[in-house]
Amino acid sequence: MALVSPGVEVNVIDESFYTPSAAGTVPMIFVATAADKVKGSGAGVAEGTSAANQGRPYLITSQRELVETFGDPLFYSDNNGNMIHAGELNEYGLQTAYSLLGVTNRVYVCRADINLSKLEASATAPGGDPLDGTYWFDTLNTNVGVKEWNGASITSTNGQSFSSVVPTIIVETSKVVDYAGGDYTPKTSVGAVGDYALVAVTTVNRLWYKNNAGAWVTVGGDAWRAAWASIRGTVNTPTVPSGVDLSIDGEAVTTTGTTVTQLAADINGNSNLATAGVTAAAVDGALEIYTNNNSVEIDAAPTSDAGLLTAVGLTAAVYYAPFVTEAPHTSVPEYKATDSNPRPTGSIWMQTTAPNSGATFTVKQWNDDTKLWSTVPAPLYDTAEGALAALDKTGGGKNLAIGDLYVNVDVADTTPIDATYKIFRRAATGATKIQSAKIVAQLAGASVSFTMAESIIGSATLSSAKTISFSGSGSSVDADDMAGAINSAGFVNITASVDAQNRVVISHAGGGEMKLVDTSGDLAVAGFAPYDVNNASSTTINLDYAPGTDGTTDPEQYIASNWRTLSYTADDDAPTALATQGELWYSSVVDEVDILYHNGTTWVGYADSTAFPTANSTGPLVTASEPKTQSDGSALVAGDLWIDTADIENFPTMYRWTAASEWQLIDKADQTTENGVLFADARWADAGADEDAASIEELMASNYLDPDAPDPALYPKGMLLWNLRRSGFNVKRFERNYVDVSLTNDRSADESMASYYPHRWVTDSGNQPDGSGTFGRHAQRKSVTQSLQAELNSNTEIRDEESRQFNLIATPGYPELIGEMISLNYDRRLTAFVVGDTPFRLTPDATSLNEWATNVNLAVEDNDRGLVSRDEYLGIYYPAGFTSDNEGNNVVVPPSYMALRTLVLNDQVAYPWFAPAGTRRGGVTNASATGFVTSEGEFKSVALNTGQRDTLYTNAINPITFISGSGLVVFGQKTRARNASALDRINVARLTVYMRGQLELLARPYLFEPNDKITRDQVKAAADAFLLELVSLRAIYDYVAVCDESNNTPARIDRNELHLDIAIEPVKAIEFIYIPLRIKNTGEIAALG
Repeated sequence: MALVSPGVEVNVIDESFYTPSAAGTVPMIFVATAADKVKGSGAGVAEGTSAANQGRPYLITSQRELVETFGDPLFYSDNNGNMIHAGELNEYGLQTAYSLLGVTNRVYVCRADINLSKLEASATAPGGDPLDGTYWFDTLNTNVGVKEWNGASITSTNGQSFSSVVPTIIVETSKVVDYAGGDYTPKTSVGAVGDYALVAVTTVNRLWYKNNAGAWVTVGGDAWRAAWASIRGTVNTPTVPSGVDLSIDGEAVTTTGTTVTQLAADINGNSNLATAGVTAAAVDGALEIYTNNNSVEIDAAPTSDAGLLTAVGLTAAVYYAPFVTEAPHTSVPEYKATDSNPRPTGSIWMQTTAPNSGATFTVKQWNDDTKLWSTVPAPLYDTAEGALAALDKTGGGKNLAIGDLYVNVDVADTTPIDATYKIFRRAATGATKIQSAKIVAQLAGASVSFTMAESIIGSATLSSAKTISFSGSGSSVDADDMAGAINSAGFVNITASVDAQNRVVISHAGGGEMKLVDTSGDLAVAGFAPYDVNNASSTTINLDYAPGTDGTTDPEQYIASNWRTLSYTADDDAPTALATQGELWYSSVVDEVDILYHNGTTWVGYADSTAFPTANSTGPLVTASEPKTQSDGSALVAGDLWIDTADIENFPTMYRWTAASEWQLIDKADQTTENGVLFADARWADAGADEDAASIEELMASNYLDPDAPDPALYPKGMLLWNLRRSGFNVKRFERNYVDVSLTNDRSADESMASYYPHRWVTDSGNQPDGSGTFGRHAQRKSVTQSLQAELNSNTEIRDEESRQFNLIATPGYPELIGEMISLNYDRRLTAFVVGDTPFRLTPDATSLNEWATNVNLAVEDNDRGLVSRDEYLGIYYPAGFTSDNEGNNVVVPPSYMALRTLVLNDQVAYPWFAPAGTRRGGVTNASATGFVTSEGEFKSVALNTGQRDTLYTNAINPITFISGSGLVVFGQKTRARNASALDRINVARLTVYMRGQLELLARPYLFEPNDKITRDQVKAAADAFLLELVSLRAIYDYVAVCDESNNTPARIDRNELHLDIAIEPVKAIEFIYIPLRIKNTGEIAALG
């Protein structure tokens, strides 16, 4: 602005424009990984692998940052520890990024929306993650710690010793007699005589034994004691004196025969002994006597006939019944013959500690942050107060944390012991508190009386009970009287108070146990009621019935405790929730195939009467060799199907048995004729309401169809339908509420779908271009590539070339993504160079290489079958490499793994316009060998010979090979240019990419400047400076730049345009050296002068 008063004004006009240097070589790597991986440091979830961050381009600057963001690259192995080369779940892209960050400090990484861990093979459908904090009683890894006593003589094998028994843990409600009705006895179809079972279908886990009659009896109960002999005669098949007495517990039994069988019948016929629970049996020719009491006595002579005792092999004495003891390993039960109360064979020791095959209850809790099950200690104790004394010796309970567990043994606290277990969880910290209802007039005229006992620090038993009594006045004062009576009783830990709502609050300061016996029944009147989660407002939290009692016990007995029954799932397998929307499942089952038949009207089960009712009853014969009979040995019939698994790579190969007694190949690409086969989803079960899958045998006879089954009107009679939904070996996706239950099913007689299970698994891996199904590794790969393709096609962030500048693009391991990467590059105005891969399994013979490169098989996209794409800014490399991953495993990596690092190193020692090949700049530094993966999954090393390299180079594929004296070298630099031009070489293509970016930066400052000679001269001068530098840097031989009136005509100026025309002669790399060698006679060279 103009000065008004004297002064100085300084204006700065910036005309120091220059072209800034390029950002350097920055790759963009697209990857597929497992989700929610652990950080490389081992703590926490790697944020780049969370669903919330899928598709987000991360700029990574170091290897450590990469593994913290995306976790360590995962490469899978089989059950024998052999690495799965070219496996579809291996994280090739992440390993490539890790390798690149060893030589550069800027790499973009973008993860596709797929969880590779969900594509691991599984024979069963997966579920969703359980709720955070869910508990699982892992029955597979639980040892109940039950030991059975052998009371035989010490001179007998294993006599007078314990042996561990392993009960079957029953978790299926279908295996008990009447779960709904509360009868949890195992069904007789479960187990054999002599087996034990722990029934875990409720929170009280009871131990059962299957007796000689094949009936399940509760261990510790009367029927169990009667299942084991307290007395056994030592003489087999004796001659029993008739008409003499055997005195048992003072009851005379007169023999009426001469056999041991009749003697047992005589004993069982004595009504007094039967009432007393004494029975007998002849077992293997010897007399056995049973009792459900603690003991039974054989009286001595003359009460018992001495000859009878001798004949049968009985000794007059007191014999003890089978017994159950729960004790730690340090307190071995005294069952021996030399102990005061010797016990017979079959007596049980419930060992409550882990050593020497003792009890270990494995309880796990789900952590939603780590996505892992963590084991929670669950020691065994006979009472809650015993648990407190052991777990909190100094605090008596107040130091325990919420979530601590213990397993209560002998839940009902009975004598003799009840062989039961129950898991408890600490539900609160601090004092144990219970409170009454609001005290008003409910205790009017009552002579209130109850007893209380408390747990004491360091003691495993409750204190002696104290009686609390007072007279109810029928007013609010009764609350104070109750509290006062409790406080006057002299408890160590228990106090009582009255809160602001006139409720009596009883507290155990140490967080221990309180037992209350409601002698007068007035505790219930005052509002102390055992807690019911379904009726929480009118029941008392932390209050429950005392062990072995319930609401029918008179008087009612309560326990106040901070322990609460644990809510959990008991199973061998980890519990899951309903599968989440979009959950993937790769079914590993090959031999389950549901085939339907078109009968001219609709699709029917293959064994339908209108199809092939005598065909193999279990479905198609799935074998690697030609079947000679049906699966049950019956003769083959016309219509039998055979799925040949010998060539699993090209699964399925289908055959049909004909009337001419031969296997006829079925064209799996034929979806038109009556001899063809359609691959589609048709059904999951044999009824729409069923959640669980039907067996193939059931589906053979079922004509049910899901509503989305293919319309039969579109296909001819005789065509087969391969039901992808129920069949295995493909990838399925879980769709919630897939079925509209408000409609009818027009595929199944328009029946109502109101009762249908609404969720379905749908095929995610789709079909091949020829209409055949996609199976095995191809199905896994299809799901991965579809996700990667969707990411490249739809991600808008990666198309922002202003804020995310990168000049190399790769999706290591996936030739299928070449087309999408080319499209992305065009969307970004060709500011990058695309590095593509060849298939891992592409063999190096010239025929295979040529057929793949020229797309002889007419592939519709770049894939294992052929190479489709051509572009001046695309480079393809062959073959795969062999290196080691972050765990030290030898793994196979794609060609781009080596090529990308070579490109980066080339740019560090030279420039992008130098050929990234040859022994000077093309050395491979991150692999030890190159080769391919065979059909057996093995890596075969190869050094490409001249003929193979010629075949590759003729087809614009750059070989990576071993050069003697130089090692592994990238030995080519061709692009997949559509036409023969300078752009058919990588150095020229990358020069063009570089110049495109730099010229844009050069010209940008002149936007909105006056379109006159001064500006045009400035633009040309800037261009000349830039181009002269490229000449000096050996990028171009020569150039010409024009920016004057000749190319900025008035018409162009009027359109606000400025044109800068540049022509360059790019420097070409030497790729072919010819050295003619002439042989001359002696003296001829000297004669030439």
